[in-house]
Amino acid sequence: MSIDELLLVMPPHVEAGTDVDWDEVHRAWGHPFPTDYKEFVEHYGAGTIENFLAIFEPSLDAAGKPTGSMVDETSAAQEAWEDLEGIPGMDADPDRIVAWGADGNGDMLCWLKTEGGPEEWPVLVYKRVKDAWQVHETGMVEFLLGIFRSEVPSHPFSGSVMWGIPSPRFMTRSRERQIYASGQDPWG
Repeated sequence: MSIDELLLVMPPHVEAGTDVDWDEVHRAWGHPFPTDYKEFVEHYGAGTIENFLAIFEPSLDAAGKPTGSMVDETSAAQEAWEDLEGIPGMDADPDRIVAWGADGNGDMLCWLKTEGGPEEWPVLVYKRVKDAWQVHETGMVEFLLGIFRSEVPSHPFSGSVMWGIPSPRFMTRSRERQIYASGQDPWG
């Protein structure tokens, strides 16, 4: 599955998407990011799907160090992994976890960095209501499409807001603020 399929299912709004200096981001983070994620950021940017799932993008401070929601959520995910001792039978240090999203129920969506490189990183989900981790052997875009199509084995979220939505909506935070400022509900 590709970004083209996602673009058909969930078209980005005008002015969505972010230009990122991926070389600088890779240097600052100490690793590259999966191609499907970079394509997602290029077309959509950071924002929210269905007023439920926040998708992060890597930000750097003035000194060129990682900062922002992605850093904060990665730290929280690594702490949760350590507290729960990961997934039984899976030997993975917390520093191999990088968060790319979080939902309104406190679930965290991450990658588990593997030696095979970012194209092989599975999606790792912390399901808050169960206080447990699940691994999904898929990339970010394929995972999202699987959620929208109700095809992901073992419903990964604590809520069902996005499960089986044929035409999900994505909105950047700036677009959401513009609509609120006009006196309308962007999700209504």
